[in-house]
Amino acid sequence: MEALRHFLHPVDESLLYGLPDSVGSKIQFYWDDKLEENSIVIIGCPDLRGTGHSKEFSNIRLIREEFYRLIWNDWNIKLYDLGDIIPGDEWEDTDFALRKVLEELLEMKVQPIVLGGNMGLNYTVYKALSILNKPLNYTAVDTKIEIENAKGKLTDKNYLSKMIVEDVNLLFNFTNIGYQSYYVSQSTLKKFNTLDFEGIRLGNIASNIKDSEPVFRSSDFVGINLDSVESYDGTLSTGSTVNGFTNREICSISRYVGLSKQIKIIGIYNFLGYSYNKMNEKLVSQMLWYLIDGKNQQEYYENDEYIKYTVIHEDKELVFLKDKYVDKWWLSIDIEGDGNAVFLVPCSLNDYKDALEGNVPERYWKTFKKFL
Repeated sequence: MEALRHFLHPVDESLLYGLPDSVGSKIQFYWDDKLEENSIVIIGCPDLRGTGHSKEFSNIRLIREEFYRLIWNDWNIKLYDLGDIIPGDEWEDTDFALRKVLEELLEMKVQPIVLGGNMGLNYTVYKALSILNKPLNYTAVDTKIEIENAKGKLTDKNYLSKMIVEDVNLLFNFTNIGYQSYYVSQSTLKKFNTLDFEGIRLGNIASNIKDSEPVFRSSDFVGINLDSVESYDGTLSTGSTVNGFTNREICSISRYVGLSKQIKIIGIYNFLGYSYNKMNEKLVSQMLWYLIDGKNQQEYYENDEYIKYTVIHEDKELVFLKDKYVDKWWLSIDIEGDGNAVFLVPCSLNDYKDALEGNVPERYWKTFKKFL
């Protein structure tokens, strides 16, 4: 508990909102020796240094003001808000403090939500998760795919490269959801494909948001860059653009993130908090609400009874499994060809339909190659 006490500044009590059915009346702000397992813990990290924006710190207080006013949806879950990481004199100090806090929270088996701050904090999350000593799947909801030189100070443009070149590289898979082609060069996409990572364009995923669910189902940590949400006045995030996910789409995505039982840490990044109205903070507070609502539905979304579908493709059998009760699909990959080493890849109904048309899902090949 040393890191929690040393590096966190508690929530301002003037923000407490006491209506009986509100989030503010149910959320916990204090703890004794331990947090309840499987609870959700909000951690603010307002440090925006490394984004290149003129504002160095985001105003997370505004999100809390709106979030605490929302209705508590009879959730059977503990929710804590432990306050904000105290920004250090240098960005590296903030990075160190957040990592130590996250490591302690992981040991308590709770799910942290990192709120605000630089998208580069996903590297900090990655380092914290390294204590698990297992391969990690990372998903970014982001407008851009940036793989810049890993040398130099951590920024939102080189954090992915730093993950890739780690001495002990635990990054098994990376998926970018919602990239926009006019922000991503062909050379970057070629490098991305060489690494067998997956990129899903904004247009492809926006036409069927539900196709994002299988990606989150297999993710260990998720970073949502608010740059990926359309913002006409440019005040939502450090890199706001006019195109992106609509407010409804990003809330749907947030709920799918919440539904994933595998995700250990979630981040919502690059929030500015300097708008003249309250629309931006209302949106982020509602994203939080949907994350928690999804988490609360996990127990109804996990079953172990499946229907098996086999698709013959040339000399290969593609085996799909469908949950008997909810619309969840998996692609079963026989790594050694003898049935003794089977790897399940979350997929969608559309992947199954594509296979019926004679097309092997791309995620099948990308996953299979990782075991060669």
